[in-house]
Amino acid sequence: MLERGRAVHSRALDLLAQSASMMLEASSINEPFKAYFQDFRAGRRSALPDDFAEEELIFFEDIVNEISEPLLKARLADLLWLLRKPKNPEHAKIAIDSYISQPIDDEAWLRGLNDCWERAARLCLQTRDFDRLEKIKARLFSAFCSECPRTKFMSLWLADLLDKLKIDNDFKEDIASSLGEKASDLKKNGDFHAARSYFELAAKKYRQCSDDNGWLESLVAIAQCFELEADSRSSGSNMVANSFYENAIQSYRKIPTKHREVYGVEERIRVIRDKIAVSGKASLEEMGFVSTPGIDISDMVEQSIEHVSGKQSAEEALMYFTGLFGGPEYEKHSESAKEILKKSFLSSLFGSSHMSSDGRVIAKTPAMNLRAGEDDPANQAALHRQVQQQFSIEIQIVVEGQIMPALRQLLMEHRFTKEIMVAACHYSPIVPQGRESMLGHALWLGFEYEFGLAIHLLCPQVEHIVRSQLKGIGAHTSNIDKEGIENENGLSSLMELPEALNLYGKDLVFEMKSVFTDSLGFNLRNEVAHGLLDDDSSLSIQSVYAWWMVLRLVMRSIMIGSPNRQ
Repeated sequence: MLERGRAVHSRALDLLAQSASMMLEASSINEPFKAYFQDFRAGRRSALPDDFAEEELIFFEDIVNEISEPLLKARLADLLWLLRKPKNPEHAKIAIDSYISQPIDDEAWLRGLNDCWERAARLCLQTRDFDRLEKIKARLFSAFCSECPRTKFMSLWLADLLDKLKIDNDFKEDIASSLGEKASDLKKNGDFHAARSYFELAAKKYRQCSDDNGWLESLVAIAQCFELEADSRSSGSNMVANSFYENAIQSYRKIPTKHREVYGVEERIRVIRDKIAVSGKASLEEMGFVSTPGIDISDMVEQSIEHVSGKQSAEEALMYFTGLFGGPEYEKHSESAKEILKKSFLSSLFGSSHMSSDGRVIAKTPAMNLRAGEDDPANQAALHRQVQQQFSIEIQIVVEGQIMPALRQLLMEHRFTKEIMVAACHYSPIVPQGRESMLGHALWLGFEYEFGLAIHLLCPQVEHIVRSQLKGIGAHTSNIDKEGIENENGLSSLMELPEALNLYGKDLVFEMKSVFTDSLGFNLRNEVAHGLLDDDSSLSIQSVYAWWMVLRLVMRSIMIGSPNRQ
């Protein structure tokens, strides 16, 4: 067109090419489009959404309804939904309809069709377009139920997408049983790799359905597949077989201790250890050298949405978002717990053990000493247990009734980029210098609903913030062992320092302990440090609240000020 002297047409085609060049990152809410290439050394990259000027977006808006090619139409409508202010839900609807206008096909699925369907579903969730979401659910589940002889993984991919989007509650039992049946057939046919993939997702779905038998049998089957594949590989390569035997043991160890006797797990582990010893020795000869409770919270939900909606900027909305809840009041919980203990006389006569999900005892509290006063250690322990229960109930209501509804509303109205969160950390007086980017990235992950990743980054950073602030007021935050070596104290020890109470006050100290270090509370710092959070627990109410709590502390510190950074 340019050679023909039609500069306007050339410019239009160039804009469309730029819009089409970006890669779709379907899992991201705020940054769904990535540059096709980036050359950091030369400072060059291909197009990104923020490159488009207002008049270019107006051009897209003028032509979007005239476009017949579904992928291009979806791309322009999606860009308009992402960038235009105020947001127009019609743009999202056009994008959704265009994304799902293509039939579900196994050959096209991994060439980008999967991202189209995922992005469409996420737009439905973001805009609360539940009618379209129901259609997406129905079509994905129908495709899951259909036979696809050309691709043995198609059912797995579809089930995985439904699970990732968390839109399969209506038929998760059917999905679990179907996955289990396909996995068993693959196992019988000797396709152990594919069988394991199906069993792994089946185990997850059975767990979501509270089907312990299906879950445990799937875990056992995964370990059996590793062992059977190791047996089949040993004739070709003992080195390869050895690695599969090790994986078999690790898989058996995922079965909770309390269930291992039923499935003969310990005996299987002993047998596999013998096989590892044999294959390990044989591997030496193969080696060669290489060069390399249900309550109605609807009013609370509506009030929370109203509280954060209609703000002029993302920064202003953040301030309102972090003002939803001021944190727990320890004295209020303590008084409530005392009343409950007085009314629950029988339960006070017995101690209690607190167990993790795999059957380990992680804490014990004694029975109340009815002959002693409130200061008795046993009575204090019982009171503390009840206070933690009260706190847990409050946080569940806060997360489900305030934080999550408000967060969904924020994402309907604004974009929250990493740059915004890093800037917030830069201006926050509680964030130590040199930690702004890391902490800002962790906080941004919450706006992507990646709370599991966020909490793994936040826990050590919270500990560093506390340590830095305590050092700033002269507290001793380390200990010296018998060898004269100085070691930094962990967050649990830091929060026990009297200076912590003076610095933060009773309510915040209680909140910090309950969220991060108390074994009767959420105990997230220690759960993260010891690698005990799985995918489900890292996306729990506790993780959502911990993320929001740190965001609240950062944003509030900007408003009220704090001592200079340490």
